[in-house]
Amino acid sequence: MRWWILAVLFLARTCMALEFQVLGAVAPLASPALGLDHAAMGQLLGLYWLPGIFLALPAGLLGQRFGLKRLGLASLALMALGGLLLSASWNYPTAAAARLVEGAGNAILSVMISAMVAAWFRERELSTAMAIVFDSWQFGLAAALVTFPPIAEWSSWQGAILAATLFCLMAGLLVAAVYRTPATGDAPPTARLPDRAKLLGRAGMIPTLAALVWTTYNVGQIIFLTYAPPLLAGRGLPLAEGARIVSLSVWVAMVTMPLGGVLTDRSRNPLHLVVFGAAGSGLAGILFALGFAPTLTCLAMGVFIGLPAGGILALPTSAVAREDVTWSLGWFMAVYYVLVTLSQFLAGYIREFTSDQTAVLFGAGLILATVPCLIPIRLLQRRPLPA
Repeated sequence: MRWWILAVLFLARTCMALEFQVLGAVAPLASPALGLDHAAMGQLLGLYWLPGIFLALPAGLLGQRFGLKRLGLASLALMALGGLLLSASWNYPTAAAARLVEGAGNAILSVMISAMVAAWFRERELSTAMAIVFDSWQFGLAAALVTFPPIAEWSSWQGAILAATLFCLMAGLLVAAVYRTPATGDAPPTARLPDRAKLLGRAGMIPTLAALVWTTYNVGQIIFLTYAPPLLAGRGLPLAEGARIVSLSVWVAMVTMPLGGVLTDRSRNPLHLVVFGAAGSGLAGILFALGFAPTLTCLAMGVFIGLPAGGILALPTSAVAREDVTWSLGWFMAVYYVLVTLSQFLAGYIREFTSDQTAVLFGAGLILATVPCLIPIRLLQRRPLPA
């Protein structure tokens, strides 16, 4: 039962990547229509994450109070509404408002699905389950790269937006039909805010630092997928062909991500796998930006980028007592959304004043920055978890 539920949650979480990446995938068509430059498009991409700054922690608490399933369905409805608004946008303000609505649904859904997975898999195979369900991000990004540009060219950029919206509605129906709360319910019985001692102690600092690691790892990949296809287009390839080559990194990562989760669950030193994966994928991104064998470097990126995910995502729940899992996930995502919003804005400005190549190098550098960010986490892990 729990693996069937995990499959449905995988599809629901795919909506997050589709709603995010569809705008980047059709940017060459949407930007002129909306009158946007690269900096403004970067802002729209970043606005998708902005509501999470304010909603992630409250979402964790409200999900416990009103039910993870109920709030998860509401978040999917919000994402679909945002997609409809985006398809009807005609300038920056209207598109920004739509992205904020989409982002609100994204923030709530992210916490709800993480809590649902933790409820079913906390006792065993948590890294594997987290890696599998977060593999939906890779699947959604790859699907966006290979499907939305052709849809936009065949119909319009609005048609691609509506296709992502339809997927959200279908995923909501699946969640409503399939998801059940586990009988053993790992979730805490009451919703409560953590006290200052917990936030400043081991239980609060590890989720905070894990969010920093997740940001460098995740945003680096987002930047690569956003600016690598135009970089190849600038070197003479059609945009659709460049997007297909870049999507190879995501399709391969879909295999290595669950593999990384399994290896993490069986490893005595799971952070070593995070270091290995981050270093390898960052180096592959640098070689791609410098023009070395794009197909080969994209394949290498996919091999390495999937390995760290399970180990990173298991940190927030493994660092706290059972009754604090929900707020820990909310806090982890709140910090992540602050950092990812700022990083996305910065990437847009870097691209505006430099080039696609510089933006890809910036993304690769962020992935490499994952490695030093792990040092304080390793030191904190040596402290015992309070009883």
